Amino acid sequence: MKAIPKETQILRSKFLHSTRGFLHTNGFMEVDTPIFKTIVGMEPYLDPFLVCSPTGEEKGYLITSPEYSLKASLASGLDRIYEITHTFRSGEKGSPIHTSEFLMLELYVKGFDDKDLIHLIKTYFEKLFTDFSISGVTLKTKSVEQLFIESTGHGFSKSSLLELIAEHKLTSEPKANQLTWQYEDLFFLVFLNLVEPKLDEGIVFLYDYPKECAALARVVGDKAKRFEIYWDGIEIANAFWELTNAKEQRVRFQAEQALREKLRKEVFSIDEDFMSVLESGEFPDSAGISLGLDRIFMKLLREHSLEQISSYSRSFLKNQ
Repeated sequence: MKAIPKETQILRSKFLHSTRGFLHTNGFMEVDTPIFKTIVGMEPYLDPFLVCSPTGEEKGYLITSPEYSLKASLASGLDRIYEITHTFRSGEKGSPIHTSEFLMLELYVKGFDDKDLIHLIKTYFEKLFTDFSISGVTLKTKSVEQLFIESTGHGFSKSSLLELIAEHKLTSEPKANQLTWQYEDLFFLVFLNLVEPKLDEGIVFLYDYPKECAALARVVGDKAKRFEIYWDGIEIANAFWELTNAKEQRVRFQAEQALREKLRKEVFSIDEDFMSVLESGEFPDSAGISLGLDRIFMKLLREHSLEQISSYSRSFLKNQ
C-alpha cells in the first residue's frame, strides 16, 4: 500500500495537534476506551465488523462509536472528556467520502446543553481556520424545520413528508405501503433528496430535529435536542443534549431491536452496563458530539475525496 504524500502526513499531524491543543486549552481530558467489544451500538442502519479468534471461542465487534464507553467515563465523575479513536462501519464504500475505518473525535461536557456545545464547536472551527490560514468559510445555525420550509415549502409532519414523496416521486412504493413506514424513513427520504442538496455552502449547524429522530438525545416539547454539522453539504458531526432517563432509553433500545429484526439484521443485546450507568443516576446532565476527523481534514485541505488525505481509504480501496 502506498502511503499518502509526506506533506499531507505532516499536515495531518498538525491537524491532530491543533485539535488536541484546543481541547486541552478548554479543560478536556483525553481518555481511551476499547475498540473491540462484545456488545456494540444499536443503530438500525449501522453494521459493525464481526471479529473472531482462529478457534472461534472469542467473538466480538469493532466499535462503530466509543459512545457508551465514554459515557461510563463521564459518569465516574469527570467533567470534560474526549477520545480520538479508530471506528469501523461495514458497508461504507462506493463513495469518495466513506471508508470502512475512520478517525473519530468524540467528546462530552458535563453541564452543557446543545446550544452550549454549538458555541464550543464553533470556536474549535475558528481555531482550525486560524491554524490552517483558512478564510471565507461561514458558520451558520439553522433549525431543521426552517431548512425544510426554505427547501420544500413544507414542514416535516408525516402528512407533509408523504405529500412531498408523492409530488417528487421519491419512491415507487405504493402510498399504502408508505403509510406503514417508520417516520424516520419518510423523513430521511425527503431530507436526503430534497433538503440536504440545498444546504448553504460553508459550515451549517442544523438543530432541533423531529422528536421521532431523537436517537440518544432528549426531547423538549416536540423537538429532539440534537444537531448535525455539514460543511459544503457533507455531514461531519452529530451531537446530542444527552438523554438521562433510563426508562425512556430502554424503550428506544427495544424499538431499535425491533427495527433491526424487521430489517433482517443481527439483533444485538442491550448494553446493560450502559443501562446501569443511566439507572444509577450517576450520568450527569451533559452534551456530547462525534466529529469525523478525516472529513474535516479533507475540507481544510480543500480536497474532495478521502483517498487524497487518508491512508484508511487507500488501504480499503486497494483491497477491492
